[in-house]
Amino acid sequence: MSEQDISTEEEILQLVKSTLTAIAKDTYTPPELTHPLSSDTINQIRNCFGVITQRQQALAGARGEEFKDRPRYIDEPNDTFVVSLDDFRGSTKKEED
Repeated sequence: MSEQDISTEEEILQLVKSTLTAIAKDTYTPPELTHPLSSDTINQIRNCFGVITQRQQALAGARGEEFKDRPRYIDEPNDTFVVSLDDFRGSTKKEED
């Protein structure tokens, strides 16, 4: 399989994954209401997510990369932080008297 085919396949997988995610968000229903999708359809969507992720992992493995794509939650701690260079520059200036 050529690199162009892998890239096209990855784009298709990401598009399908994004579409399924949008469907899940658009059909979100509070627990006290009946969900518009049947439980079989919900399970099929979950299975699709699983197949898509497995294929993305296989493609990344074929390139020798680690597949680290996973959902992040709003309250999940972030491993990185942003430092403002403007604040840093301001603290290193010598004050003139």
